[in-house]
Amino acid sequence: MSKATIIMAFLALLLIVPGGPGVAAAEIAECRQMASPVTGDERRYSVVADIYGVRAYPDIACAVHWRNHELCATELSTFQFTAKVFDYHSGAEVLMTEAYYVVAVPGESRPLAFVAREEAEEFVAGAGGGELLDYDALVDYPL
Repeated sequence: MSKATIIMAFLALLLIVPGGPGVAAAEIAECRQMASPVTGDERRYSVVADIYGVRAYPDIACAVHWRNHELCATELSTFQFTAKVFDYHSGAEVLMTEAYYVVAVPGESRPLAFVAREEAEEFVAGAGGGELLDYDALVDYPL
């Protein structure tokens, strides 16, 4: 067997092993920057930032991934000051750094943003669980 064949077989194995790089690559493919903001009901899960033009993310976890792993230092600085989320109930726009987040809610797989801490606390109580985070805790949370 040639060296090239062994390498190709190894790479193919990595793509089919559960939890291997193929899985992560598929998840990252879903997590992309978009050129225009999300509309409709999905807007309440999304993030919009002005980093050399509009960059939108389909959900908060995706935006945190980009913030933590993909943006260069200049883009990160701009993201910190321009990224906005939308209140889960009202749709009101709020700076990402000033919002409160609820994660690990039964029946909800995505982080939810709230303008007011009290609203987030009420949501957690009404949902029967969840964890309340501020921005600093959110960017360190394993989403």
